Amino acid sequence: MNTSKIKSLYLNLKDKQHGFTLIETLVSISILTIGILGLISVVDSVIYYQSKSAEVTQATLFTTNKVEEIKRFSINEPSGGIYGFNYLVTDYLVDKKMTQVNEKKYTFSEVMNEGSKLPQMTRTVTLQTYPYGDESSFSDPGKINLLEVIIRTEWIDKRGNKKNVELGSLIHKRHFTE
Repeated sequence: MNTSKIKSLYLNLKDKQHGFTLIETLVSISILTIGILGLISVVDSVIYYQSKSAEVTQATLFTTNKVEEIKRFSINEPSGGIYGFNYLVTDYLVDKKMTQVNEKKYTFSEVMNEGSKLPQMTRTVTLQTYPYGDESSFSDPGKINLLEVIIRTEWIDKRGNKKNVELGSLIHKRHFTE
């Protein structure tokens, strides 16, 4: 046989083949599988960070609301009333069943459970005299002119990591002149 005949026969057979070889198919399936597995881990991360964002938002709301509540209690009313700074440094401690840490600090904790979508959160409220080195104490509430309020909300996220949000505020005793 002539080499040109063999060459033309080979080229004719090559042109008639259509489709993919087994190796090409296996390589493309492997690449597709690796891509899908990569997307699964991305989806898992997106879900985790969305739930983390919801948890931090809820904890920040719990913390901020408590700070604002305590600030409302501390406002002295010029026309009288039961609330004010004196209420905050005396009766509020009893009403909330706060635990005395020392003469300058009281604290209490409460557990909040907002359903199955959010984890159980613990909010700790701390009231302490400010500045730390002065002679004011809760044993003589009349001498307290400045109070530090620290609210800390803690929880455990879906991956078992401890998380917290902490906010503080200074509350000054207001004096009214008559």
